Amino acid sequence: MTFSEFINHFIALLVIANPLSALPAVLRVTRNQTMAEKRNTGRIATIAVGVILLMATWIGRPLLLLLGIGLPSFQVAGGIVVFLMALSMLNAEESPIKQTVDESNSKQSGSGAIVPLAIPMIAGPGAISTLIVNANQFPGVFNQVLLSFSAILVTLVIGVLLYFSSNLERVLGQTGVNVINRLGGLILVAISVQILTNGLIQLFPVLAPSLSGS
Repeated sequence: MTFSEFINHFIALLVIANPLSALPAVLRVTRNQTMAEKRNTGRIATIAVGVILLMATWIGRPLLLLLGIGLPSFQVAGGIVVFLMALSMLNAEESPIKQTVDESNSKQSGSGAIVPLAIPMIAGPGAISTLIVNANQFPGVFNQVLLSFSAILVTLVIGVLLYFSSNLERVLGQTGVNVINRLGGLILVAISVQILTNGLIQLFPVLAPSLSGS
């Protein structure tokens, strides 16, 4: 994995996790908590996100092999998942892939830090799919360490955003959050198309000339 590939992976993972889209849910879950309790909820959610991302990095690839699922098939599925999430972001909506209406309306046990904040809202199918695809694309212990480092960096950024969630909501406002969501959605569309294209080329090599533009 080159430095540019590492940066691309980091940006893609951060955009897909999209912690800003979780701000309304964070404020809803913590609305009756003190400031100290809110920040504790943010810390718990951050730790849970980190654990989930690291597990996807190290266990995702062996799990695919165990289930007999090929990387091309998973790339196509992951590309579709990311594309659907991107469409929701372009419309400034919360993707139903991350959280269903029933999950949103139901009362969660505990503080809600792990469910629904950590999973599925932040470390959801899109982020997990991205990590598994990249772990297969860049095999080897060194690359696994780099992917883990990227996951940790993303987790730290998410932790800062969750810790100051109340302040960010006041500064950005709903309009600011929507604008950021739409910009992130545009980036995700391009990423999802590339993932989907790579998977289709490997599944159907005959499509390579047309899909690659050559």
